[in-house]
Amino acid sequence: MCSLVDLMDRLASTPTRDEWGVLHDGQLTRRGLTRGTIDQRVDTCRLTRLHDGVFAWGHSVLTREGRWLAALWACGRGAVLSHTTAAAFHGLAAEVGTDVHVSTTRSIASRPGIVVHRVRRLAPADVKRVGLLRVTPVARTVVDYADAAAWDELRAAVDALRWFSPAALRAAQQRAPGRHGRGRITRLLDADEAHTKSVLERRFLGFVRRYGLPRPDGLNVRVAGLKADCHYAAPRLVVELDGRSYH
Repeated sequence: MCSLVDLMDRLASTPTRDEWGVLHDGQLTRRGLTRGTIDQRVDTCRLTRLHDGVFAWGHSVLTREGRWLAALWACGRGAVLSHTTAAAFHGLAAEVGTDVHVSTTRSIASRPGIVVHRVRRLAPADVKRVGLLRVTPVARTVVDYADAAAWDELRAAVDALRWFSPAALRAAQQRAPGRHGRGRITRLLDADEAHTKSVLERRFLGFVRRYGLPRPDGLNVRVAGLKADCHYAAPRLVVELDGRSYH
């Protein structure tokens, strides 16, 4: 049977379901715990310190969302999930390791479990809020991911997206000049391949360039409620590119 102290501790320290088992010290002090009692709970393993000022309730086995939230809280106001972590969030790539990549304009250093990317500016268009998480949107994530990914990895990641905007990618690149992956992003855009989903679609674009045919206005876009492989707006034409596996 739990004692009254145990019940009070649980009331003070149990996070909500949306917080994935993670708390920060501000929540604990607002619920009646002093700094001294917080340290005491850490010493007795009732709280597990994840980062300075960030805790788990009696354990350190977290979901990836819990690790992401803990890293954001540890890095403070304005931090966003970015690079390979944001790529995992958006389904661009599988998460490798347990380090959380965070971008911030603040002068803070990386620490165990958190890789900090210092940026001069994060425009509102480069920040997306999903519940308690802040993450770079897809276009900015692709720009960041290009710094670390090889061309084939970047190509495959973009091809796997359900929807993508080359114009948004171009704008995101302009807001983040001087990046190591700039050449790969330019290659995506200049090749007119910003969102082809198959080798056949890329070969089709090469075909129309080679023979001077009109290029599609959109690739893998929705037309009349259905997804079209290639869409020509002016003649109101849709070209579908299906391989042998569909016939």
